[in-house]
Amino acid sequence: MVRNELKIGTALSMMTIIVSSIIQIVYTPLYMRYLGPADYGINSLVQSIMGYISILNLGLGNTMLRYTTRYRAEGKLEEENSLNGMFLIIFSILMTIAFAIGGYIYFNIGNFFGTRFTLEELEKTKAVFLILALNVVISFPMGIFSTNITSKEKFIYQRGVKLATVILNPIVGALLMINGFGLIAVTISTVFFAFISYIFDMIYAFKLGMKIKFSRFDNSILKEIFIYSFFIFLNVLIDQIYWGTDRVIIGKYVGVQGIAIYSVGAIFNTLYMGFSSAVSGVLFPRINRLIAENKQTEVDEMFLKVGRLQYILLGLISSGFILFGKDFIILWVGKDYTEAYNIALWIMIPLTVPLIQSTGVSIMQAKNMHQFRSIVYFIIAILNLILSIIFVKKIGVIGCAVATGLSFILGQILVMNIYYKVSVKLDIVRFWKNILKMSIPIGLVMIFGFVLNKYLNEVNYFNFLIKISIYTVLYATLLWFMALNTYEKSQIYILKKKK
Repeated sequence: MVRNELKIGTALSMMTIIVSSIIQIVYTPLYMRYLGPADYGINSLVQSIMGYISILNLGLGNTMLRYTTRYRAEGKLEEENSLNGMFLIIFSILMTIAFAIGGYIYFNIGNFFGTRFTLEELEKTKAVFLILALNVVISFPMGIFSTNITSKEKFIYQRGVKLATVILNPIVGALLMINGFGLIAVTISTVFFAFISYIFDMIYAFKLGMKIKFSRFDNSILKEIFIYSFFIFLNVLIDQIYWGTDRVIIGKYVGVQGIAIYSVGAIFNTLYMGFSSAVSGVLFPRINRLIAENKQTEVDEMFLKVGRLQYILLGLISSGFILFGKDFIILWVGKDYTEAYNIALWIMIPLTVPLIQSTGVSIMQAKNMHQFRSIVYFIIAILNLILSIIFVKKIGVIGCAVATGLSFILGQILVMNIYYKVSVKLDIVRFWKNILKMSIPIGLVMIFGFVLNKYLNEVNYFNFLIKISIYTVLYATLLWFMALNTYEKSQIYILKKKK
């Protein structure tokens, strides 16, 4: 049953990512057309600010998952119930703090962005902030139910609800925009779907037998939890600096139009990360078990296996975007956003390495070895922040992307690969031998892609579809004969039989 949950959960994750990618590609031009680039920029900016408020959960979601899984494996049901109560109290306190911080930010939006925003843009920003802040604040205590469901590996339910939300939310949003409703109404509809999912999670968690007790709290465990959570919190903070601060800096020094251009480029990297996490995101409970059973060989094999699978997909996306991404942006949102192509490339190419090694993060967390990564990433994130401000002032919007890309190369590629080999004891040499071997057919097919661009150089939908179709078929053919191993081919055969 667990195996079926994992397989179906992974399939639903992939389906969610594919559907959300298609919807986002369709939804963004609609957003630009009916609401305008300014509203698009405002929404992107506020979403980034919400990310900072969200990190107040201190990484306690993963911590709760870790200890809940441990107690259940040891048969300590009373301790598990008390743990639920402890986390509900902690998250309620954090909710109160988040509310206070949100209030402070709300009353100071004008002071921070006033020089680059019009009065109307400031008023809209404050209204959208207020609505989304309400959602974030409520998400703190409600998160314990989702975590409890995850600990029981009920991936079919969770991925199913997420897929339904991904489909319904933009449909309702599009209908509101087309019928003349503005940014505020679209934002309210987004929060409405979030509330519905919270209620579903709470009902389902109790149906699965979740109990909450406010007694028998173990102070030593509480201390251990916060020590463990601190470094996960640091990781979340770093991610927010990487992915959220850029829009704030651009809003401060450029304005909402700059945010809109940067956000178009960032969409591709968000989708890119989503495809990578579809497999690794459901593996954390299993990795925890393997490490608890001291099965390092199986952990190492999983790191390589998942990395190869991710690279098969990410290699197609990244190489295809290098070749045909600019054409796509012109056809998608127009020539005014061609700068988004370079923004996306500066982040996408170095980002590929940490994405195909994303299982390593789960391995470190399960081994309680994520502290070093957190410290390194924090240092690199501060460097990224400083460089972003300097570069934006000198070269404009793309400066943030350049700073982020350079930071990835230094921290997430060079330093972390050394740490994986020396301390985590993963076979990094073997990993890179596999990746380099797989890169040979990708390089060959890219050469052919450059030839396609030379002869089909007019930007139109027909040429674009012809080029990506030929490229995808050739990519799959070369990888099949030159890169895929027996296991990977067997998985494709299984998919064919299911059809």
